Amino acid sequence: MRAIVIHEAKDLRIEEREEPVPGPGEVLVKMAAGGICGSDLHYYHDGGFGPVRIKEPMILGHEVSGHVADVGPGVEGLAPGDLVAISPSRPCGDCGFCREGLPNHCTNMRFYGSAMPFPHIQGAFRELLVVDASQCVRADGLEPGEAAMAEPFSVGLHATRRAGDLFDKKVLVTGSGPIGALAMVAARAAGASEVVAVDLSGAALDYARKIGADRVIDMTEQPDGLAGYQQGKGYFDVQYECSGAASSCSWAWAAISAFR
Repeated sequence: MRAIVIHEAKDLRIEEREEPVPGPGEVLVKMAAGGICGSDLHYYHDGGFGPVRIKEPMILGHEVSGHVADVGPGVEGLAPGDLVAISPSRPCGDCGFCREGLPNHCTNMRFYGSAMPFPHIQGAFRELLVVDASQCVRADGLEPGEAAMAEPFSVGLHATRRAGDLFDKKVLVTGSGPIGALAMVAARAAGASEVVAVDLSGAALDYARKIGADRVIDMTEQPDGLAGYQQGKGYFDVQYECSGAASSCSWAWAAISAFR
């Protein structure tokens, strides 16, 4: 079985690994598609991000989908051939948060392709992957590439749910990379009447326009591009902050009516 393994910055190799076998409650998945996350790029270009550094060879990847190849004892509802989207998170089930029914806050989370713990959690860019059955969601009617977007799209969907009723609301999205783009899709699906996208990258903004942003603002070319939205108590009802840049907050908050 082949896998994509990072050893250090700019040292990415295709290596052989043993083929896994599913145990009780587990599913063997033949990988079909995977998205390259920003964290994967940081591992490749920089050898990590912030204090998180690669200390041993690690298989990359966590945004994936695939077809069920085999199921272990006790697995129901999944059969060979099924296309599934895979959650990369595997909570321990035993920490305080897991026992409280908050597994997303698990203190011992095992997340595919993560160098945060040591030994590292090996990732999903491999030909075959064993996952817990609970990590699989059937993706009937979708293409593998669409199913692989389930994990990043969940970010936009969760933010949209937290934002409340977006029907006929005016939305600002700061940061038009993949997460920002998916947030725009989620906001529009929730009924937003206007979506404006802000970024420093012309290519990202071109894509934002392609997927339906009503207006895009390149802050490198229009540093005062939000000025017209800052009059009165601000123009926008909701902001999705998807850039991680402190400057985006200073640009945007005066344009958000909730902050005035």
